[in-house]
Amino acid sequence: MTDTATVKTTAPVAGRLTVEVWTDLGCPWCYLGIHRLRHAVDRTGTAGITLMLRSFELDPDASAEPMTIPEIFTRKHGLPVQAAMQAEAAMRDRVAAEGLPFTTDRLHANSFDVHRVLQLANRRDAGTVFFETVQKRFFAGEINPYDHASLNAVAVEVGLDGDEVRTVLAGDSYAQQVRHDERRARQLGVTGVPFVLLDQRFAVAGAQSIDAYAQAITRARESLS
Repeated sequence: MTDTATVKTTAPVAGRLTVEVWTDLGCPWCYLGIHRLRHAVDRTGTAGITLMLRSFELDPDASAEPMTIPEIFTRKHGLPVQAAMQAEAAMRDRVAAEGLPFTTDRLHANSFDVHRVLQLANRRDAGTVFFETVQKRFFAGEINPYDHASLNAVAVEVGLDGDEVRTVLAGDSYAQQVRHDERRARQLGVTGVPFVLLDQRFAVAGAQSIDAYAQAITRARESLS
């Protein structure tokens, strides 16, 4: 079944700051970036902020059949296994230093279905909690998010309807919304994630520091007044 629902966008609301974040599931820099952005929001004050996660596929041609991280490093980037594991170990140390779980024993596959459920969750005002929960457990090695049953279990846990999620995963619902986010990203010149857009005017590319995110939020808030 083709999803014909109207694409949900976030229009500016007087007095509120809309913060949109383009992200992908298996991106460790996105994992760090959202964590730091959350801290920045807490530091500057959560009042008046609308946080929305947007879909972006770093590897849209990835197979639906999961591969190990060393396999994807060697096949896609041409790195030897030892170099891949060294890069993973360095990222593990970086992430652990900020109090986040991280395992090198993860899988990599096509993330399109995860993004389709994210779009459903966005419509139910649960997008951020759904995606952040899935991503944290994925990097902790607790779930395989490419398995529909596991993905559905997390969705139900954060308040989504299990039958609705199963229906989405069984068809192609919310594909239109994923593609809409990706078209917007291309229009904005986004080539990598995380990418943050504040008030549809102020862009912050890459996983910045908490201070940098806080400064961007303060600047964007000042422009609202």
